Amino acid sequence: MRDVLSAEWLKIRTTRSTQFVLLAVVAIAVLGMLLAYAWGQTWEGMSPESRTRLSDASIEDTTAPFLHFCLAVLGVLIITGEYATGAIRTSLTVAPRRLSVLASKASVVGVIALVSGLLVTFSTYLVSHEVLGRRGFPGYAATFDEELPGLVQASVLAMVIALVGLGLGTVLRSTAGALFAIAALVFILPVFVGFLPDPWDDRLGSLMLNVPHPLVAIGYVVAALGAAAVTILRKDV
Repeated sequence: MRDVLSAEWLKIRTTRSTQFVLLAVVAIAVLGMLLAYAWGQTWEGMSPESRTRLSDASIEDTTAPFLHFCLAVLGVLIITGEYATGAIRTSLTVAPRRLSVLASKASVVGVIALVSGLLVTFSTYLVSHEVLGRRGFPGYAATFDEELPGLVQASVLAMVIALVGLGLGTVLRSTAGALFAIAALVFILPVFVGFLPDPWDDRLGSLMLNVPHPLVAIGYVVAALGAAAVTILRKDV
């Protein structure tokens, strides 16, 4: 298992697509900081009455969908890239225990996604809080201790979405198909559910992938990786 894990770390570090995804993640962090500056400048030019009508939105919530999709791409590509090039045959020949290969990929994706989520979420929040909090911006009225659980949940959600992407990529074996499926789960389905009548909008809305509820998140990961395990065991490469 240790050798398989080392091999997966080596592959993901040297793959160009991984480097592009991580560059995009860095770009999202920079975007959040630029937005903090822009929102601060806008705030300075607003009248007191206009300021009272602002929502309590935060920049980390605004940039979170972009971060989640980037990490979903990472999860998908780590497996579909090997299917596309045929390298999966070599991987499974060298390491015939297929579940070990899948578990190693999940470990690598999970660690990278969690670290990326933590770094981007906390750096965006700290810069935004420094720029906007001292101006009295509604989204940054709470203290760091009060915001900490939500920030951690948002970071963990990034890891969850990346692992779901890995599972969908393993099942579908298609980059385009897996990315469409993850986009539907994260972006399209929640909008559709929001138009349902009460109480179904709240009931089904609480089961969406973009809702950072622990049990819901665990359920998605178990379902996605469970389906991936069945697929990789039953299907030929």
